[in-house]
Amino acid sequence: MMLSIIMAPFFVVMFALRVIDFSIAFCPDTKPHMLPACRHAPCVSRKMQVFSSSANNLVDDETNHTTTSSMMTLNLVGKTVILSLPTLFNDSKSMHDFFALPRTAELLLKGSKNNTIHEIQIVDSELYEQYRNNCALLNASLPNSVDRIYNVTTSGVRFPGLNVMSIVTIGVKLISTSHFPSYEIVLIRDMNYAEGNPLFLWFFNKVTGNDKITKSGPGYKKVQSAFSINRISVVPKENGTIAFEGNATLSLLLQFPAFLFKALPGASKEKYEKTGGKYLKKALEDDLPAALEGLRREYDRWLQS
Repeated sequence: MMLSIIMAPFFVVMFALRVIDFSIAFCPDTKPHMLPACRHAPCVSRKMQVFSSSANNLVDDETNHTTTSSMMTLNLVGKTVILSLPTLFNDSKSMHDFFALPRTAELLLKGSKNNTIHEIQIVDSELYEQYRNNCALLNASLPNSVDRIYNVTTSGVRFPGLNVMSIVTIGVKLISTSHFPSYEIVLIRDMNYAEGNPLFLWFFNKVTGNDKITKSGPGYKKVQSAFSINRISVVPKENGTIAFEGNATLSLLLQFPAFLFKALPGASKEKYEKTGGKYLKKALEDDLPAALEGLRREYDRWLQS
């Protein structure tokens, strides 16, 4: 379920590469420039950190405006609602007890790719405040001291020219009601790094605005580009059965170099936002069903234990 959130930068690059039909080449001691093709450009593999986010608002490094004459901001949004297969409900064991088990939430965070997870035992004030701010932004319930916060690390995703790795910090709130409990899973912050062809590393930085991350000064704020909430709930079905529902929203703020848009015939901000939103929605739809099925199987095992 969380793979789509974790790999958001990967989908950004994939999205960008699909809509741009020329290559970006980086040559030593010169500025990056466009070439009809990069077959003849020198390619050297290197590794570098490309992104770290800790703020709620997209802020330019030199001004407090969300865009400049050289950059434009795309707002990509994907939403989906997925139901698991039904399973028998047994009220002899409390569904709240099942949701309260740490391994239940951790199962969802591991997702279909078995991500590595680590619960943060000591939460500092900055992390807690960011969690609170993101909950308010996403209309989620505000956090409290019993919420669990995890770092989730992926094994990485490779595609031609680039390998993207991510670590995200995620808050999990258990919401108790008189009937069925639910989870609110909120993305708090993320850190991503990549290795591979310098051409794609430079382009990745430009597309995501990560080339600004080393700049600082009065009024400067680091950029958080990804925001996500996933609500996991229990839905009563017919004949004494239930299903698990995932209601997920993933949004991505993407600062895109304006000169790249100018180089594309018929480029449209609205068109790319719509296309990018479809990619994010598909990513959720590809990963969420497997997570919900894992949750359903774990519930069945728990009933029999």
